[in-house]
Amino acid sequence: MEDIKIEDIAHALSLMTRANGHFKHFYSVAQHSVNCYKEAKIRGYSKRVQLGCLLHDASESYISDLTRPVKKNVSQYFVIEEKLQMVIYEKFGFINLTEDEIYKIREIDDAMLYYEFIELMDEKIFNEDPFIAMKHNFSQRDFKTVESEFIYTFENLNKSHTKNSFVGVDGCKYGYVAVNITDNDFEINVFKNIEEICAKYSDSNTILIDMPIGLPENTYDIRPETEGRKILSSRSSCIFTVPCRQAVYEEEYYKANEINRNILGKGLSKQSFSICSKIKEIDEFLNNSPEFKNRLLESHPEICFAMLNIDGTMAMPIFENKKTEEGMERRLEVLSRYYEKTDEIREVLYSDNKLKGIKDDIIDALCLAITGMLGYKNGFKTIPQNPMKDSKGLFMQMVYAIDV
Repeated sequence: MEDIKIEDIAHALSLMTRANGHFKHFYSVAQHSVNCYKEAKIRGYSKRVQLGCLLHDASESYISDLTRPVKKNVSQYFVIEEKLQMVIYEKFGFINLTEDEIYKIREIDDAMLYYEFIELMDEKIFNEDPFIAMKHNFSQRDFKTVESEFIYTFENLNKSHTKNSFVGVDGCKYGYVAVNITDNDFEINVFKNIEEICAKYSDSNTILIDMPIGLPENTYDIRPETEGRKILSSRSSCIFTVPCRQAVYEEEYYKANEINRNILGKGLSKQSFSICSKIKEIDEFLNNSPEFKNRLLESHPEICFAMLNIDGTMAMPIFENKKTEEGMERRLEVLSRYYEKTDEIREVLYSDNKLKGIKDDIIDALCLAITGMLGYKNGFKTIPQNPMKDSKGLFMQMVYAIDV
């Protein structure tokens, strides 16, 4: 293990060609690996998956590679490759990949292979086009530049990977409040807009927000509200109906109400219209910032509280009003089961006068941060189980997590 160095891996892979040299021009394994990392990042996958994509061919730097048709018939190669790859992962503190993480890395590797062969070999190797989230650079690049980018990417990922960060965001009267919890600390900040939040926490493992993402444009687009209300039972009124995208972009209430009725067959409440400016802001931000598409995730605090307050297999909603002292204490008690610094956050809430009017919003944001932490560890669950994407490619879903 002491012989393994990231500099050696980056150098060797930058000088090793893909497809055994049969492409139109030199295209290195390192460039392929960096492209895989970029694909994972823009899909909003975790830092672990991003790092796995960067390092998934690292063993080739020491034992070279075989073309896929040959490799299938040399079983011992797989034994050597897997053993070396595991040692490399362990060397960089990156072990115990889940089945879901392994699947995501392989899926991206195969997708990149497919488009590399189309671009550089004029050959279609699969019957169906695999999904790809961005256009990649398959041009011939300078060896040294690729080597440097590989090392720079590794150092950034490895650095942020060692310090986990989970962010929960809720709307408040000042704009947005964000709670960031890390391995050994936390912070509470207020922001004017979503762009500031994503800029500050761009390296966070997860960012969850209590705001609609993924907007319907017709009656065939299915949002998660109906299923979410079933979970909350008599507390279902806290989940409001999300307007259609056309209504969100209308500035006058009576026009937005009419548009929503014509498109979705239902009127638009003034409560829903009151947050349309925030919904529009987030929708515009995500369409202009593809790296945060399906990475900034919609969630709902009351659903998350119900899932964190689970009794056996049954979700238990919290019925106390969240704006009352009793309701806040009840929610903080549930969160303290999962995050050891919850009591410290409680002290801040009751001692900082600047936070007086947004304590319930901060508790909601903390709930989403903790949900992000559990989702990163155990995997997220979604409402509905198989969410649709809207016309902009955004999932219409609410995410939650449970402790397993």
